[in-house]
Amino acid sequence: MGFNWRYDSGLVAGAVPCVALTDTCGSTDLTQVDVSGLTPDQQFQAGLFCGSVHAAPPSATSALGVPISPTGLCPAAQYGSTLVSIPATGTQNDDKNPQRIAPRNLFDLSVGDDNLFHGEKYKWSLQLTAINLTNRVALYNFLSTFSGTHYVTPRALTAEVGFHF
Repeated sequence: MGFNWRYDSGLVAGAVPCVALTDTCGSTDLTQVDVSGLTPDQQFQAGLFCGSVHAAPPSATSALGVPISPTGLCPAAQYGSTLVSIPATGTQNDDKNPQRIAPRNLFDLSVGDDNLFHGEKYKWSLQLTAINLTNRVALYNFLSTFSGTHYVTPRALTAEVGFHF
């Protein structure tokens, strides 16, 4: 039997718009967030929302996807993300308090037996493995210069049967 618990605190997600006291986010306006620099699909991938409006990916009815705001601006008090930790209004700092991929806990479990039927000459083994047991949806990185956007592996179940002679 094996159990694995992995905690990841999150990488810096510099491409996600924020609300800061300086122009590090592209604006000194603390009341609005400009998300027009991201496509609707990128907004969806980052889990961005404006109030109750969540971004939607491209589909048959909307080739570009649906942005969180038709104007590209969202009131700072209503802006957030389900997958990225965005600092509170006016507290963002590129060095000490940047926007980061949300922290996550992931669990893996494996159980098995190396001599299933208690044979002496021929032995059967069986192993069952579950990766991301809770099926947590989480970003691994967002718009990384070198690797793009990736999510953690969704739940994966595997079974292995072996015959040893």
